[in-house]
Amino acid sequence: MLIRSPIKKIALAGLFIFSAGLVFFSGKAEAQTASAPQFLVTWKASNSYIPSFYQGKALPTLGSQITASVELVSNGRIINLSNQNIYWYEDEVLVGGGAGVQQVTFSPFGTPPSSLILDVELPQYSGGYLTHTIQIPFVNPAAVISAPYPSQEFSTNLLTVRGIPFFFFATSTNNLVFSWSVNGQAGSNTENPQEADITLPPGTPGGTNIDVSLSIAGPDGSTIATADRGLTFQNQL
Repeated sequence: MLIRSPIKKIALAGLFIFSAGLVFFSGKAEAQTASAPQFLVTWKASNSYIPSFYQGKALPTLGSQITASVELVSNGRIINLSNQNIYWYEDEVLVGGGAGVQQVTFSPFGTPPSSLILDVELPQYSGGYLTHTIQIPFVNPAAVISAPYPSQEFSTNLLTVRGIPFFFFATSTNNLVFSWSVNGQAGSNTENPQEADITLPPGTPGGTNIDVSLSIAGPDGSTIATADRGLTFQNQL
């Protein structure tokens, strides 16, 4: 790995807009100018599963790849960077660069959960050396148990809960393994492993607590996320 050489850091002011995946920075060159250039940096993670209804951003996890891109804006116009040397560093390690390299794809290293530090540098920019830094969340997979009972109470003898995975290194739920247990007893749904059907025997008294546990394993079995949810049976709501 090529480690970044020591170099004088330039103070930067920036605003990180996470929900849209856009990062705007106001850069300062060593020689101050009346109108400092602004950086527009975008990034996305591939091979990080999110459900179709999820409106947030797919976050990188172990095995994911990150693709980042940069544009430089001055006085409302995009600057041509095709002849500029651009270098990208993840946590001080060079992951790509060269003349006109405005996009880079790399695999994050380190151990989640953490934040990746991604630097982009223009060492020979005409207005002076420029460097900018963004942070990218690096996460572990997560599991959620979805049940249509906002008050955590239900009144039917049959209920169905669903497991929802987030940020697994997978392309679909078919690559994941779902394991369920109810009140400590293992169960399964051979038709749809992502769901658990729970049947209470007749005469179950009101106030009975149902503890549902879920474990989701990644394709290689080494990545596991767990979730628990407690529900209460009531004869009449």
